[in-house]
Amino acid sequence: MRFKSLNKVNWMELSGLLVGVFFTLAVVIFALVFYTKLFTSGMIGVEEYKLHSTFEKAMGLRPGTRVQISGVDVGQISEMKIQSDGVFMEFTIRKEFQNWITDSAEVFAIRDQNLISARVINIDVRRGKGRVLQEGEFLPAGKAQDIETVLETTNELLGRVNELIDAADTLVGMAMDTGTTIGALFGSRLLYDNLNRQLNRLDDITLAGKNTLIKTSRLLDTLSENVPPMVNKIDNMTTDLSGIVNDIKPIPGKVDDLMGSVSGLVKSMDTTMGRVDGMVSKLGLMTSNISDFMETTEGTLQNADDLMEGISNIWIVRRNMPSKDSVPFMVETLW
Repeated sequence: MRFKSLNKVNWMELSGLLVGVFFTLAVVIFALVFYTKLFTSGMIGVEEYKLHSTFEKAMGLRPGTRVQISGVDVGQISEMKIQSDGVFMEFTIRKEFQNWITDSAEVFAIRDQNLISARVINIDVRRGKGRVLQEGEFLPAGKAQDIETVLETTNELLGRVNELIDAADTLVGMAMDTGTTIGALFGSRLLYDNLNRQLNRLDDITLAGKNTLIKTSRLLDTLSENVPPMVNKIDNMTTDLSGIVNDIKPIPGKVDDLMGSVSGLVKSMDTTMGRVDGMVSKLGLMTSNISDFMETTEGTLQNADDLMEGISNIWIVRRNMPSKDSVPFMVETLW
């Protein structure tokens, strides 16, 4: 088999083939890079939710700026617009970091690498504190922590220092001018004498305060020595009193039981006295009956005696009755 000579090769077809191969590789590489970018930015294949905040200034920030937690990318700025109270920003956050962001968190701008690196949004989280923010809730904004903010704050502080220096310079100038009220005041001995007097009074107050502190310290020492034993005695008295109260508690119940028993005894005595009254009444009735019986018996005996006396007065009976002399001795004795 013989190879074609280089002069017979169709370079136009070969160049077209090479261009097609390079174009295909470029499209594949672009698709891979684009997919990786979308995936890492959270635009595909990742669940997301949105939070918003309001910044005073938004220098160096734009849609697409990264949002971080402790240096880890968790989302990006998805929308920005100017409002009356500042710059409105909407953040798109990956759902997996939602439990980290609570209402105690704070968001601010920072440079993540060095003084000249691009700004990012940092969320300062306090894990375990506060309520987890949900879809569309507000994230409080804090002061930016970068060199620009530091310089701005320093510039404001220097402006205030300059104002203080100007005011002090004005006061010094007025003090040096004896024609002004302040200058005349500083030029006389009256101010110094008054200051000296006030300093002496302050010294006296300090000395009195020192003495008061010493007395207070002694009083506190005395209290620290005497109060604990008193507290212990009061505690013991309270314990004893509590025991006495516990011992006294059953007494009212026992008194109630005793009063109940006395009441029952009184009722029993009332019943017994009623029975005794009944017996006395019956005994009186029996005595009355016996008295009537005795009176009746006595009347009967009297009647019998009268009868016997009447019978003895009868002539026939009296005639037949033996005389005393005719009765034998033994019978007479019985007679």
